[in-house]
Amino acid sequence: MSAVPDRHGNGRGPHAEVIALIRVADIPSRRLLYAVGLREAERRERRGADQVLYSSRGPASAG
Repeated sequence: MSAVPDRHGNGRGPHAEVIALIRVADIPSRRLLYAVGLREAERRERRGADQVLYSSRGPASAG
């Protein structure tokens, strides 16, 4: 992730949201995402598997 602000405002820079979509069963990856500060935002079923969406901004209801 770049720490350089994007002058065109397309979401890059120090305040950009980081997201990851991971299978619920992928415990090592989920632990890593939590360790670097991402929080579970929502769960969904995709491609026949339960998925967890992680976000640097946390749950959607948190604001």
